[in-house]
Amino acid sequence: MATALYMRVSTEKQEEHGASLQTQKERLHAYCTLKGLTDIKEYLDVGSGRTTDKRVNFKRMMDDVKNGYVTNVVILKLDRLTRSIIDLNKLIQELNEKDCQLHSTTENIDTTTASGRMMMNLIGTFAQWESETISERVSTNMQTNARKGLWQSVPPFGFNLVDQRLEVNWKEQSVLLEAFELVLSGSSFGNAERTISKKHNLEWYDGFLVKKLRAPSTVGDMYRNGELVKDLYPPLITKEYKNKLLSILGERGAPRQIKFKSDDLFRRKIICHKCSSVMGLRANRSLRTNEYLYSYTCHHCARNGRGSHSVGEKVLEDAFIKRLREGLVNIKFNQSDLQSDDKQKEINKLKNELKALERQKKRVQKAWIQEMMEMDELIEHQNEIDERVIEVEERLKTLNVTTSTITDDEILELQSTLQEHYELMSKDEKVLFIQQHIKEIHYKRTKLEGYKRKYNTVVTDIFFY
Repeated sequence: MATALYMRVSTEKQEEHGASLQTQKERLHAYCTLKGLTDIKEYLDVGSGRTTDKRVNFKRMMDDVKNGYVTNVVILKLDRLTRSIIDLNKLIQELNEKDCQLHSTTENIDTTTASGRMMMNLIGTFAQWESETISERVSTNMQTNARKGLWQSVPPFGFNLVDQRLEVNWKEQSVLLEAFELVLSGSSFGNAERTISKKHNLEWYDGFLVKKLRAPSTVGDMYRNGELVKDLYPPLITKEYKNKLLSILGERGAPRQIKFKSDDLFRRKIICHKCSSVMGLRANRSLRTNEYLYSYTCHHCARNGRGSHSVGEKVLEDAFIKRLREGLVNIKFNQSDLQSDDKQKEINKLKNELKALERQKKRVQKAWIQEMMEMDELIEHQNEIDERVIEVEERLKTLNVTTSTITDDEILELQSTLQEHYELMSKDEKVLFIQQHIKEIHYKRTKLEGYKRKYNTVVTDIFFY
């Protein structure tokens, strides 16, 4: 069985006497040689010692312990593992359950005895007190610097850092504005993000544009330790512009919710037959019945000179019901459920990326050991890699969920159920069903001969989640 050497370097910028990475490696390997421990496996994290929640390699080590691959964990000091007494007690319990021994080379602790566990708890209590004291000092210092307008980390996209203050990077600002203008013209945030990052060869991650929009620094503010300090820097966009984009983001929120504030049937489900954009909802109150009459309009076409056009909800529902009665010959499901080959290709690609990230992490750590980069650079690179590792692992979990193949008989059964029950549903039941199970509805309309404003509307495709 393997012996795990766990090392952690702090994100704090001050020197940690006796706890550098090189010191930890040398002393841990010397300890293993003395105790005759072999089959060494190293785990390194860059981060705070207060909790273990965000430490990727710590979690991997504990997974190896739980799976029985590791029987000894060797550390320099307890504070390399955690400074939280709660986390420490939980960790000791997990190690004991798997008959895994914990070795602290500095405190000389043996967790298999009651006195050893008592000593560990005492040391852990003092470590937690020290951590909380340091945290209070750091927090106070960060807030003081924030009020002075001093930026204390890597400058965000759109800014340069000059004398610890942010100044606008005009080139990056113009790129950001180009992306936001795409959103205002009807593009989704994700599509605008992909288009601009590809055009300018940028490495924007998924969700970058939304995160950038919400960041206080985008409008010249700074948020530190629960306090928002306003108007410290020249903004990349005005607050009015930001609010307008946030309003669009809110309108384009997640459609698959359980509770609905409105009783319209096809909110964000109807796809424009001219430009393939999602059509927006319009509601007019009837003077005769005082009820809302819904219709769906393509704002994207209107903004781009193709003329305003809309279709009433009643017309669409009639076409929808007719489509159900005719039979869902072209019924379509989420392609991730059906295309198992594509799914496996993505799984393989993500696994290869995890291996590449692990190699990249080792190269970064080696460069730091050889003094080819500063601690701040190590921390930045390590955190970026760890964030991407978490994203890839979460995506792999999603892809590895077993999804049964949808058979022709099941499709026919679904078709029959819809035909039989849809018209018997209440309005609320119809809304709930459509919003939860239908992803898109495609329609087509043609002008009736002899009429100026009368159309034949047909639902062509129904896409299910």
